[in-house]
This record gives sequence, structure tokens and C-alpha cells, in this order.
Amino acid sequence: MKSKITLVFILLVIISGFSQDKIYNSLKSKTTTHILYDRVFGISDATNLNLSSISTNDFLQVYHEMQRADFDNRLPVLKTIQDEANLGFAHNQIPLSILITDFDCIKKSEIDSKNVFLNASNQMEIKPNVNAFDFHSLNLVGALLQKSKNKEVEFILKSSLIFNTTNRILKTISVSVNDSKSWKIITLDKAFKINFLKNGNAILNFKITFSDGVTINQSNTFEIDNPSFDAINKNNITQSVNVINTITATIPYQGYGETASFLGQAEYQIFPDTVDGILDKPIFLLDGFDPGDSRNIPSIYSLLNYGSTGGNLGDQLRAQGFDVVVLNFPTYTRPGTTTVIDGGVDYIQRNAMIFVELINQINALKIGTTKNVIIGPSMGGLIARYAIRYMEINSLNPDTRLYISFDSPHLGANVPIGFQHLFNYMAFGPLGNVSVQTIVNGMLKSPAGREMLIDHFEGHLQTGSATEFNTTPNSALLPVGCPNYRNAFQTELNMMGFPITTRNISIANGAGNGTMTGTPGMVVMNHTFNVTTTQRAIINLNFTPLANTNLEVSHFKGQQNVFGFWITGYESASTSRSPSYTNGLDSAPGGRFDMNSLASAATGNAILTEFLANLQIQYFDFIPTLSSMAISNSNNLYSNVTSSSVTPFAAYSIPAINENHITLNPDNVTFILNEILNPTLTSQNNIIFSGVTVQNPVQNVLKIHTDYDLNSASISIIDILGKTVYSINNQNINGNLDIPLSLSNGIYIMTISNELGSITKKLIKE
Repeated sequence: MKSKITLVFILLVIISGFSQDKIYNSLKSKTTTHILYDRVFGISDATNLNLSSISTNDFLQVYHEMQRADFDNRLPVLKTIQDEANLGFAHNQIPLSILITDFDCIKKSEIDSKNVFLNASNQMEIKPNVNAFDFHSLNLVGALLQKSKNKEVEFILKSSLIFNTTNRILKTISVSVNDSKSWKIITLDKAFKINFLKNGNAILNFKITFSDGVTINQSNTFEIDNPSFDAINKNNITQSVNVINTITATIPYQGYGETASFLGQAEYQIFPDTVDGILDKPIFLLDGFDPGDSRNIPSIYSLLNYGSTGGNLGDQLRAQGFDVVVLNFPTYTRPGTTTVIDGGVDYIQRNAMIFVELINQINALKIGTTKNVIIGPSMGGLIARYAIRYMEINSLNPDTRLYISFDSPHLGANVPIGFQHLFNYMAFGPLGNVSVQTIVNGMLKSPAGREMLIDHFEGHLQTGSATEFNTTPNSALLPVGCPNYRNAFQTELNMMGFPITTRNISIANGAGNGTMTGTPGMVVMNHTFNVTTTQRAIINLNFTPLANTNLEVSHFKGQQNVFGFWITGYESASTSRSPSYTNGLDSAPGGRFDMNSLASAATGNAILTEFLANLQIQYFDFIPTLSSMAISNSNNLYSNVTSSSVTPFAAYSIPAINENHITLNPDNVTFILNEILNPTLTSQNNIIFSGVTVQNPVQNVLKIHTDYDLNSASISIIDILGKTVYSINNQNINGNLDIPLSLSNGIYIMTISNELGSITKKLIKE
């Protein structure tokens, strides 16, 4: 009995000390390297690195772990390295860094055999003459930025970014690209350039040679994202594409916590129509929420793709004489400083001021009097709404007739609070997961994330803690926005209202009939991650609960195997409560967030890759239908959208199932085309055109029926490539009209118009 009590006491001491790593302090003098890997949670698995595909995050993760595992504190903290990365971005250079270090790991066999034990001071001790450690060496090269938008990329290896805790002396370092056999010796503190021929992942091969003649080979992945490599030339449509232009706002904005107001910067490109190439009918397409500028201008244009047959709304509109102007909010350096701004998640208001300037510039350039059309996907819809309304309030003419909100969060967006707690803890708690830090900083801690998220982790943090949530009272568990951001932004948006000089319409990707994404309170994850043979993580996640109830939505345990027992050293949990008037946010009808979209951040990060693979549902409600429709007479997220729903939109398209966020399909494309191609539309279709029907699917005869006489009508049919396949003018339709047609199988858009208006119909040929 006494021995059992002693064992329990020992385990309790280990539990109390493991999270501070104090139990390892006595081993400092026993290690040969003074770096004991057991002191950290080994996310990078530094003992088994794949040296053929080291990414930026791989390098930073290993560095972060070695820096914290070092008893002698010889390495600067991670932020020092990240600051150098930002400085490199400001100078349009990719900084390289080298980490040369040795480290020790406690042999599990020596723990199991009790040659490593707990001494009277509650510290780990080693029996005499026992070799208790495995010795490991690391010789790593890392690019501190993962991608470049340039074809010719400038790299630099600074002497100050070579970190060496060993006696090894670096003699030379050489680099080659992909399968090239040509090696270039890198000169310290001198920039060198490499030309790349295409977008995507490139391989940088490094050869490190030491003074004793030992040579180490390693390969890094590096991404090229140059828009000119992605020139849009789809569907055999000849395109005259203008250059990418930089634009700076003329109206500054000062966000919360900023000491001054600043002008925002962005980039845009004009894709002229394929009819006459004259800029006379602009359609603006704005980028949405985009941490890290993952979408360039060509990929924003591709957001207009739809269906399985390769249709693109932009191509179709350009074939009808419209000019598509794409606005991207890239990462940039604020002029005169080295401050890096992630434009895709900057303050919505500042980005709106950039759009105001772009509208003014395009209006000054365009020929004729045709008014603009604006398509705002996701956060782009908020930027557009704010900009148009700002111009109206300040007597600036947006010269815009149609504002299309595309699954935009007018009442806020959602990321499950359980995910937020877990990711923030994994990023900035004792684990220090660098890849997850990138996700948290971009999605959650960014100005735009703080402005839009209905429930934000920073509103739940205990005073003085960066990771731990409040547990009581119940009111502290209810959804709450980010302090000083969320309520202020939504109040400002509500006070401004919607544009009044435009026709405002909405496309929602969330179901309008109450269909859920999963179920309230469902288990999303219950999984054990075996990080190493002696370390594991247990993660439990749930969606937010039913109305008026509490539920633990996140629980993380970091465990260490000591003396054959799994001891919990790191642990954190969060509980959520749903309001009395609605079930939780996560499973509500809405445009879905696809967790697979985080796969790029997970590349090379074993625990994050395993996380995505073990989710029991891949989606959560990102933009509630209630929010994309800006419904004001109900706060029940699960209520149906009906004729009694109060919405500011004159017309809208809502699916019967929850679709992925910003998804176009033939139905909502038909809706958009009908709105864009008919500039005389009011809040309802002209009664004459409301009586037009067409028989689908089409065989060899197109059958049109009208309830009213349509005189002097024009009929045109375009295919999914935007090519006109049929056209006739001065056609009278009195009841029924049969038109012989020879069409290939596929989807087509038919427009019928006369001086009274027009209507667009989708045709299907099988």
C-alpha cells in the first residue's frame, strides 16, 4: 500500500511540474548539447525530419522548438526571425536562415527500466554510468517567406540569420533549383536572384559544406504565385488583358488601436469585353476574406466558374459586351515603413476606401453612360456595400445601378468557438504550433476577422490570459464579438444602411428552408494524436449546443509517457452556451466553410494534417443564411426564409441545401444574368415577362409560351462559353412559339427582350 501511495505522489508531482518543464532542469549538466527535446511538445518531430521537402513553417517550427528546448537560451525568440521575414518582404527579398544545432532526447528504454527516475527534489535524475540520451544533429536551411509573386526572385542569406550552437564550422552553402545540376555558391550578406518559369511549388536544393569536408544535402519547397503565369485564356475566348495596376486610396482610415489614419493599397486588372474592347460597361468583382493573399487576380476571376462543364460567368458577361474589373487586396508594405499589411484581412472600412477610389478612376475612364454593376463575394460584399453607401452619403457619385451581395456576412460570420479555442491554444499555448499561429493570426486576430465574427475567442479570455477561457457565469459563455471591434463595426454598418441609389440583390449559399449543417452539439472530433512514442495529444471538439444549454466544445490534453504512465501536462478546455432564442451557430443553415481549404496550411505539419483527416464533419456554418440575407425580423438562425422575412434585398437566390461558401451554380448564374442583362429591372419582373415559360429539357425544338403578347422581341441564346449560338429580332410571340434548334448537349442561357424589358431563362439540352 505504501508503494502505491508513493507512486501516486510521484505522479502528482510530475503532473504539477510537467507543464513548466521544471522536472528536466537537473538534466542540463547531463546532456552533451544543453538542448533537451523532451522539454517541448515535439510537433515538428525533429528526430525524423524529411529533408527533401522543408517548408518555411517546417523550418520555423523546428527553430521554435530548439529555441525553447535550449537550457542556455542561445537562440533568439521566434518573433526575431518573423520580424526578419517581414523586413525581407518590405525589401522585396526572401531571407534565408540556417540552423546548425545538436540536441538530446531521453531514451524511452531508460525511463522504462527506471534508470531515469524522480529524485528527492522532484527532478528527473539519471543513475550513474547510464547513457540515457539519444544524440541528434540538425543542419537546416529555411526560406523565411514561403512564396513570391515575382518571376525573378531575390534571395539573401544574412550572417545574422545563421544560428549555430555547435562547434561545426560552415564553409560554403550552394543552391540549385528543381532538377538543375548547376550549383551556385551563396555569398553571405549579398543578394542573389533565381528565375522561375512557372507557378506552383519549386524545389530549392541546398548543399551545406563544413570545414571538415562533411556535406549535407537538403531540399526546400518554395511557391511561385505570379499572376502573369496564370493569364486567363479559358474556353477559347480571345482575351485582351490589361496589366495589373496598383491603386492607393485617397481617403485614409484609422482602425481601432492604430495611432494614425492610413491609406490602403490594392491592385486591380481590367478584363475588357470580347466584343469591341471598349471600357464602357464595367462590372466590378471584389476579392473577399483572404488571409495571406492566397488568391491572385486570375484566381479571383475563377471564382466566377460554375457547374461541371467549365462555365465562367465572367467569360459570358464579356461576350455580352461587359468589362470585368477585378480588385484584389494583396499583402503590401505601408509606404515609408517596414510595416507589412495583410490587405485581404485588413479593416473593411480601409479596403472600402480603396474601392471608392477605384470606382472614381474607372468612372473617369469609361466611355458612355452605362452604369456600373458590382459583385461582392463574401467580405467583398461588405466592402462594396460600405463603399457605395459612403459615396452616397458624401455626395460622391458611384454611378452604379446594381449591387450583388454574394453570400456576404451582413450580420456577421461564424467560426466555431471550439475551433477558435483549440487553435489559439495550440498556436500560443505551450505547444507553439507555428502553422496554427498563421491560421489564428490571419483568420481570427486580423482586423477583418475581429470585425466580422459573431462569436470571437478574445471575448471569452480570462483576464491576463492569452489562451484560457472563462468558465462562469453562464453569461460569459454566450456568443460575444471581439471587444472594441465587432459591436463598433456592426453598429456603424447598420447606421449607414444599404445603398439607396442601386438595386440591391443577394445570392445566399445557405439553405432557406432550415436545413442544417450537422446538428447542434454534435461530436466533431474525438481523437488521440500520437506525436512521438512518448508524447500524445487528445482532442475533443463539439459544435455549439441546443438553445439555452451549455456544452464543452473544446478540450485539449497534451500528455507525456513517464514511467509507463500517460501524464497530462498541458490541458485546456472551453464551454459554450447558446442563447434562448436559437440553437448554436455552428450547425445553422448557411454558406459552408470547407475545412479542406486549410490543407495548404497543414502541409508538412503532421498534427494538423491528422486533424483534418479525423474530423467527423468537414463543414461548418460560415455565413448564416440569416446574415447573408440581412434578415432583421428574426434572430433565430434556423428559421426559414419566407415572404414575411424582412430583408433589404429586392431579389435573391437561395438554395434548398447548404452549399460551400461563394459557390456559383447554373441556377444562381441564371439569376445574376437576368439581373445584369436587364438594366430596367425594378423590384419585380415586368408582369408581361413574368408570364414567359420555356419547356425544358430542350429537344430539337425550343418551345416558348407567353401569357401575354410579346411584340418586336429579340431572342438570343448563348452557351456556357459566352458564344451566341442563336439570335433573332422583331419576333412576335402570341401564346406559343416553336423554334427549330440544333444544339449540342449542355446548358444555355436564353434572353428575350423588347422595349418593355427582358427576361433570362436557363435551357438544358440532353
